[in-house]
Amino acid sequence: MPTDIVENTESHTQELSSQERDRLCRLHDSYKPVWLTETIQLGPLLPSDKDSLLEYLNDPRIYQYLYGPPCPYKPEDADFWINGRIHRMTKAGSPTNFCLRDMARGGKAIGSVGVSDASDDDLSGDDTGYWLAPDYHGQGLMAKALKMMLRKVSIDEVGKRKFNSHVFEDNWASRKTLEKAGFVYQPDIKRENVKDGKVINMWVFRLYLSDEDIAKQDIIAEATPLPSLA
Repeated sequence: MPTDIVENTESHTQELSSQERDRLCRLHDSYKPVWLTETIQLGPLLPSDKDSLLEYLNDPRIYQYLYGPPCPYKPEDADFWINGRIHRMTKAGSPTNFCLRDMARGGKAIGSVGVSDASDDDLSGDDTGYWLAPDYHGQGLMAKALKMMLRKVSIDEVGKRKFNSHVFEDNWASRKTLEKAGFVYQPDIKRENVKDGKVINMWVFRLYLSDEDIAKQDIIAEATPLPSLA
């Protein structure tokens, strides 16, 4: 599956005053979550998610299909990713990385989906990234989360119309997720990455939308939570 690419945010962080950093953190962390299902929310990455990041990004069932996070994934890696969250926001203040949280398990983060505010003129990188805890696979959660956040943030807020994503070759589950979200496999575009010293062939997917396409899209309605979780 595609994943969030760890970027170097340290230099940007040092340029901010402590007051500005605190303001941006509050803005990011106060983003209102949305209900994906009756028990699962999509919300901003929070400092309290550190334990989940350490648990799942060290799980070989997840790591084998991720390009970017180090392995082993250490506490300082989680701190770096969480502390850099304010640099993964749109100009309007919306996060571009969201956690899936199982509210029936106390809000435990069980996955992540990242969308893009990058220019349509540059399709060299991944516009989407995601991972999901193995116990939640096969339920259609990630395709729904991806479509919801693409529409809510990238399409409606940013005005983005072109998207690019890469998947490890033979990762059929991730391919199915992207295709459910409207992405189309590009057999004529070849890409390779190096992971753990091995060359990995990548599938390339693209999603191009016109304003007419967007007008015809069905809006994914927010779910109604269980009364005990509302």
